[in-house]
Amino acid sequence: MPRAARFCLPWFVSLLFCCPALNAEDVKVREQAVTLLERANAASLIAGFRDYEQVVTFTFHDLLNGTNKAGTFSRTSAGSDGRRDEFTYADYHAATAVAGNRQSTTRASNEPPEIIELLDQLPIYLGRFDDKDVIRSIEDSNVFGRAANCVNFETHLGTGVQANQICVDVERGTLLRWKVGDDLIENSDFFPVAQLWEPGHIRHFVRGALRLEIEQRITRTSVPVDVNAFSPPSGTWQEWWRCEDRRRPVGVSMPMPPPGTAGTAVVDVVVRGYILDTGAVRPTIIVSSLRPDLNDEAMKLVATWRFAPLMCNDKVAATIGDFVVHFQGR
Repeated sequence: MPRAARFCLPWFVSLLFCCPALNAEDVKVREQAVTLLERANAASLIAGFRDYEQVVTFTFHDLLNGTNKAGTFSRTSAGSDGRRDEFTYADYHAATAVAGNRQSTTRASNEPPEIIELLDQLPIYLGRFDDKDVIRSIEDSNVFGRAANCVNFETHLGTGVQANQICVDVERGTLLRWKVGDDLIENSDFFPVAQLWEPGHIRHFVRGALRLEIEQRITRTSVPVDVNAFSPPSGTWQEWWRCEDRRRPVGVSMPMPPPGTAGTAVVDVVVRGYILDTGAVRPTIIVSSLRPDLNDEAMKLVATWRFAPLMCNDKVAATIGDFVVHFQGR
């Protein structure tokens, strides 16, 4: 169940295959489920919407030591013409401005990985069904006091099967709940922005524990945003370009964990992170895992991988990727 197109490694293709017998589903039920999720995208997808200001406060809950860290994020947007973003998180502060083909940023490659997690949730986490998802049923429910249609479906990952559910507001069409694998996202307190609806309150749980809590407001600006008035956060502008001539990263060293002794079954753990312009990998978060006890090992292993980096218009560049680690007999 993808959210957006991202760079993926060759072995990510292995996730696309599963037993046809498991995929049996009612075509009309799938049609209804797809329509519900597309309606949720139409209700809240802010891409293409311009001239707005977004103000966000957020709190990350450390699931290991129980500490909390708060931060803020703001965006002034002129749609495709440009934007200005500012981040504050504990003692970290950064800003990025984009105006036409110019960009200036103080964000660094060693920024807290929580920044990527935050941006992944804003202004709302949306997705689409794909061929790994098998729709089982759609039931009427009530979520946060709103009448909802809840889609129950399974996602096939290698030899594992996830039981998942998404719930869509009957009246507004907005996505109220996203329960996929270890992740539960709850969206509430929706407010209108022109013809869209965005959540004022977001909670992200991982394996039942609260990981991230977000409060946000988005308002249209009274006059069109002038990106030429943006000042460069780094003090200078850099010209950026579209990647017209692209060579994807090429793996140099991508070791898999040693097999265990518990049979031949394979468990996949999907790690998201950066392939830096040096070819080094910096993992950030676990995207999917049926075995949380293997997550730390997967993160540490992916951090040792090396690539010939992305080439974009004859220059090396960093990119984001999903890395699949296969654990056999574990």
